[in-house]
Amino acid sequence: MNARNAHNARPAARCLLALALSAAPALGCAGTGQPEVSYLAYAEAAPPGEIAAGAWTVVLDEASVAFGPVQLCAAESGSATLCGTAIAELLSIVRVDLLDPGAQRLGRVRGFEGEIRSASFDYGIHWFLTESAPVRSPEAPGGHSAHLRGRATRGAVALDFVADVDALPQFQGQRAVPSVAAAATVGAEPVRLAVRFDVGAWVARVDFDALAEEAGSEGAGGEGGTTSAVIAPGSRAHNALRIAMTAQEPPELVWSGSP
Repeated sequence: MNARNAHNARPAARCLLALALSAAPALGCAGTGQPEVSYLAYAEAAPPGEIAAGAWTVVLDEASVAFGPVQLCAAESGSATLCGTAIAELLSIVRVDLLDPGAQRLGRVRGFEGEIRSASFDYGIHWFLTESAPVRSPEAPGGHSAHLRGRATRGAVALDFVADVDALPQFQGQRAVPSVAAAATVGAEPVRLAVRFDVGAWVARVDFDALAEEAGSEGAGGEGGTTSAVIAPGSRAHNALRIAMTAQEPPELVWSGSP
């Protein structure tokens, strides 16, 4: 194989690999005429400090989430049914410390030059077309998409809580987050991708009055005291966190010039 044929074979080989692994049509399967690009992606968390959740003040002691894989699409919807071809992919899955203000490397995006209008991604639990059931990545904290631990207070009332959140794809071949808006034109100039998380916005969606009542807290009646609650999959608080992660407050994808 000559050098030119070897260069043209690389996108085709990656296309076959993505078809084997991914839920959506593979990277570059529509053609190989676009120049290839590769750039780094980083997680940027906004450590929340004190979180206002209704009448409660919440402070997190632990907060981590598994992020990836990611598909970037030129179509306005990144869903598997509407995004015919991925223009780029981030195939790695990384555990992100949501209380760390520093940039955390997610891996390398590989794809082609062009406009990006949408993205779809998983939170460490994927369900590719080649799999009979959702698969949990080793990077998923405790086998879950996210793990949170903290204390909510309202006056003299204190509620210690632990949450293990599962954000699963609803259907085989779909991502946990089927589509979020994105806006970038990637060309020959170096770029970087920042994925910005706001865990405080997730926690603020929880009804801590209801959680305290379910936990049998004395504080639910206003007398004061401390109790504990486990936010388990299927609970109201779990569903509030899952919907915040996947629909109401998903991470923001921002591209910028790379120095």
